[in-house]
Amino acid sequence: MLSLGGAGVAHGLRAVTQAWLGGSRYRALTLARAAGASSAGDERFSASRGQRGRQLSLSAAAVVDSAPRPLQPYLRLMRLDKPIGTWLLYLPCTWSIALAAEPGCFPDWYMLSLFGTGAVLMRGAGCTINDMWDQNYDKKVARTANRPIAAGDISTFQSFVFLGGQLTLALGVLLCLNYYSIALGAASLLLVITYPLMKRITYWPQLFLGQER
Repeated sequence: MLSLGGAGVAHGLRAVTQAWLGGSRYRALTLARAAGASSAGDERFSASRGQRGRQLSLSAAAVVDSAPRPLQPYLRLMRLDKPIGTWLLYLPCTWSIALAAEPGCFPDWYMLSLFGTGAVLMRGAGCTINDMWDQNYDKKVARTANRPIAAGDISTFQSFVFLGGQLTLALGVLLCLNYYSIALGAASLLLVITYPLMKRITYWPQLFLGQER
């Protein structure tokens, strides 16, 4: 009787111990799964934050990258992803408009908007002409090989049509100014067209570009 009772007690203790150990393993597995899910959730949250950060970027390159894909080569052709040239063309205009304002008054916002639009269009037209002239050279240089015309994203005919559209819009802006400004703007068009050729005959093409501006 006593031996049978002792065996039953021992069997019961083993069963309880195994159950407790099994529960521990189960709890450990549950905690590991929970930790893994939390880590995956953190990664997803970080990724979503990164995506939102990229979507909210207002840099010129990010704006071009977010544009419809068929439009991107044209925006890169007019260098909208690299606006420093546009600023260099526009800022002297803003200084002149500010200096022409009445004392104590803000500059004319209408004139600022006209010259801002003209700066974007004419800088884009100049870059388009430059890439059309230099497309055969650009293909051989690593820095310029990915330009839209050199890379084959835009054909010469398409770039010519695009140039015509930019110049037409720029003419519309020019016709909003007085006759003196119209004549001066029309005269500068020759410099815009011939500036890229100066790189073939001089090491200082920017000097020619400065005369244009």
